[in-house]
Amino acid sequence: MQLCMSSTSTTTPSSSNSSAMNARRNRSDDDLFQQRSDTLRSHSKLSLAPMMEYTDRHFRHLVRLLSDRTLLYTEMVAANAIAHEREASLSSLLSIDNNNKPSSSSLLHAAAAGDELFDPSYLLRFLGQGHNPEGASVLQLGGSDPDQLFLASKTVYEFNKLAQTQQQQQQQQQQTSSNSISTPIFCDYTALNLNCGCPSPKVAGKGCFGAALMQDAHLVKQLTTSMFNGSEGTIPITVKCRIGTDEGYQFTRDQYNARSEEEEYQSLKKFIEIVASEGIVTDFQVHARIAVLGKNYSPADNRKVPPLRYHQVRRLAEEFPELNISLNGGVETLSGVKRELDECPSLDGIMVGRGWMSNPWAFAMSDELLYSDGATNVDYVRPKNRMEVLEAYGRHADYEEELWDPVKIRRFITKAVSQLFSGEPNAKHYRIALDDIAGLPKKLMKQDTKWMQSQPPLSELILEAATQHLSEEVLYRTPKESYEKILWDEEQAERRKLYVTVGGTDEKQLEEKQSFVQEWQQSRKEDELKGSELDSM
Repeated sequence: MQLCMSSTSTTTPSSSNSSAMNARRNRSDDDLFQQRSDTLRSHSKLSLAPMMEYTDRHFRHLVRLLSDRTLLYTEMVAANAIAHEREASLSSLLSIDNNNKPSSSSLLHAAAAGDELFDPSYLLRFLGQGHNPEGASVLQLGGSDPDQLFLASKTVYEFNKLAQTQQQQQQQQQQTSSNSISTPIFCDYTALNLNCGCPSPKVAGKGCFGAALMQDAHLVKQLTTSMFNGSEGTIPITVKCRIGTDEGYQFTRDQYNARSEEEEYQSLKKFIEIVASEGIVTDFQVHARIAVLGKNYSPADNRKVPPLRYHQVRRLAEEFPELNISLNGGVETLSGVKRELDECPSLDGIMVGRGWMSNPWAFAMSDELLYSDGATNVDYVRPKNRMEVLEAYGRHADYEEELWDPVKIRRFITKAVSQLFSGEPNAKHYRIALDDIAGLPKKLMKQDTKWMQSQPPLSELILEAATQHLSEEVLYRTPKESYEKILWDEEQAERRKLYVTVGGTDEKQLEEKQSFVQEWQQSRKEDELKGSELDSM
């Protein structure tokens, strides 16, 4: 497969590879870069994988309530979208010079010269972090044009500077109508990540980026250099990739299994070596499957059809101890994360996506189980149960609805907590109630444009949905109690799988099987009883 490439300029700062590392050494922002690098390394044991339409700021806020140490990844943001909106913002705010171009190319200048007209909210819809700093978090960018990635990274850097100015103004209480920024800015990412792993036809096919970039390591090195330069050398740059692609052959399971695993590893190793050769990228998140680009495979197909090869990622971590290597793909439970880290100490972390998405509460013990250094943020207080989680999340929900249009945003807010009670009795009724709540603004808007004045806050509606459909035992169960129950459920699932696949006819095996069936039946009766008690209330 031939990689499609975007046309790029060779005269912009984004293409100056050789000066990148010297630039960092000569800047006074070295301390900030080092601080972010240290944060990145100290929070990498468990990370939330970037997932389109899931890891938005609302879901990231929920995850941060559950864990102080999990490294959060945003949805992928297209660099060309940021570059386009940036240009539109500057063009509309600033005067045009004699060459018919905006008189400034900096958001910092625009904020100073644009007075009250400068409103960063539109750009922040791509980059914003909500109403609170997120802690350790990574913004994932997608693109194959060095100039666009340079501008996207520069935008993040400038928002950081604007946020610092805004904080100083608030502390000094000297804000005026001529230089204040009405929308709070939180865009303080620990790192920027280049997407080299997404196999979606829209991304890797028509978009010519994502996993397609793995076929041109030198271009990836140029892109990451552009990102580094755009952020003024203050933000670490990381890469998320796969163990390879189907370049050079037509993928089938049989053909793939017949191919040399050593050749596959050497190709992956060469990609890593080239991308890391400038010393800019030292962190890689590697999905342990190849990306099938030669067929019209959906992202779901690419998660299921190519087999997982964890040993390729483990070997990479062992042979490159100077790099930070995280494994991604197929690990969906906290016990699975711990097992992978225990089995391969060379791995720096595990990235989990669908496990977090389907049952976020299952990871509420991650800080205690994965970290023993006691380096939790002094300001962080984890909720003791899911009732407290909803109360804390409700404050976020109310703030968001005050800032944005509930008709447009409510469904995204409620979606984030829809799986908080996954697997619990009556969890389906809770999700249905949330769905009804999400549809209220649009429904009521048709009846009365002032409907918000007569409605309770969203936080109250969410709590009401939970207390109406879920038992107190579920609402107030602690993270430790929940994790112990999860481990028991996983053990029973393994035993059930063993009996189905292995079987057995001797007397001892039959007794064990009978005992297991009785335990399972009793647990089902208890769950059904809890559900019927709630229905009768």
